[in-house]
Amino acid sequence: MSPIARATGPLLIALLLGALPTGALAAASRTGAKPSAGANTFSFGQPQANTVGATGCATNGDGEPAIHVSRANDVFLGSERGLGGGSDAWRALGGVGGPGANACRQAEYRGQPNAVAGTGASGGDIDLAIAPDKNPAGNYNVYVASLNLASVNVATSQDRGTTFSQVPVVAGLPVDDREWVAAYGSSTALLTYHDIATNNIDVLRSDDSGATYVQTARAIADTDYKAQSNELGNIVIDHRNTPAGGPAGAFYAYQSFVAPQNANDSNFDEAFVAVSSDGGATFTDYPIPCSYTKGKDLDHNFPNLSVAPDGTLWDAWSDDTAVKTAVSHDHGKTWSCSGNVATGVKRGIFPWLAATSAGVDLVFYGTPDATGPTMTWYAEMAQNTAATTSGWRAPTRITSVHTGDVCEGGISCTGGRQLLDDFGVDTDQSGWAHIAYSHDAPGLGGAGTYTGYAVQTGGTRIGYPN
Repeated sequence: MSPIARATGPLLIALLLGALPTGALAAASRTGAKPSAGANTFSFGQPQANTVGATGCATNGDGEPAIHVSRANDVFLGSERGLGGGSDAWRALGGVGGPGANACRQAEYRGQPNAVAGTGASGGDIDLAIAPDKNPAGNYNVYVASLNLASVNVATSQDRGTTFSQVPVVAGLPVDDREWVAAYGSSTALLTYHDIATNNIDVLRSDDSGATYVQTARAIADTDYKAQSNELGNIVIDHRNTPAGGPAGAFYAYQSFVAPQNANDSNFDEAFVAVSSDGGATFTDYPIPCSYTKGKDLDHNFPNLSVAPDGTLWDAWSDDTAVKTAVSHDHGKTWSCSGNVATGVKRGIFPWLAATSAGVDLVFYGTPDATGPTMTWYAEMAQNTAATTSGWRAPTRITSVHTGDVCEGGISCTGGRQLLDDFGVDTDQSGWAHIAYSHDAPGLGGAGTYTGYAVQTGGTRIGYPN
């Protein structure tokens, strides 16, 4: 699947959603709460995207969301309307999970952070990050990034999502694809994306709360064969552990990607991590040798990284059937791998991790069915309280999200594109999980997409995040 196909996939969904009458969307499933097959329970629903400042579940036309929780337990959820359509944002101030938490009551709609600005409307491939340290106003900066192929737009809020300032970060490129953003300190952020002119992963840094971004590096050396043949995942920053003997202000940054194991391979059959110990100025690439899966692509979809408060690094990927993870205790130099975490299902795709002080939460889309038009997909969550490769528990089924096969071919898809390319999980300071997912619209089996939000109300708490 080409990078351009990935980036333009949300446009197809936006067109599909635009063809749905308002009345049909209003018939969508809006709220729910179900006991899991195990001990974990969730409250979930479809946050409304009609009235800024209001909470409650109704309808939205978004997909491929991102979610993170601040150290003040403020939950921020962003999702995209599709290329040219902008993005939407929700917040739950002090929205800690646990008994009594309610997804619909907590999620307040905050409007469109990435609307029309600079070179045009964004709304593709959204990502979100929250600063770990407070700004001068006493808040944690929130960064919401999305693209329109010709530029990347980053919107920054310094007042807990009340208002956003917009910056067209990169303009004039022939085409750019799948940006990711991570935050450090009170005012620093790193932005990465696929530079389609080279197919390498460009790294940009801001030290002024997102007002300006300057390219500092590429994640892969231009002379490396992987620079032209890779699929990137997210970038993460270690907020709590700094490099020993490094320059002042240095921090660890980790960029995930998959690529061929060698220049003669035709598959993205091995996972890699680009590691920076100087705040994004330079990167060294390390393979995850135990991830190598001959004849398989590991970009289903996408590879994903998370760093625990003690500096332990976790990586996850899917080969379109199995979901596997790896752990590193030496900043990505060496790794140990798990078996298939997606137990009890026929296929598991789109993994996302939250490594914490007391283990790891992992979400993915899974189906227990064989291929075909009646197969049902679910948002699943697996937990690992031992924080070891063999410590994964059987997944918890949260809610059904899609009927039929899943197409990952971007704009080339003729159906089955409703889940788009990824979703997300994070934990609050009490260890409860917060999950943002995509769902068929106007209901299960529909041709469009909406964004759902699930908050864990009971069961195992996994710890606080980095």
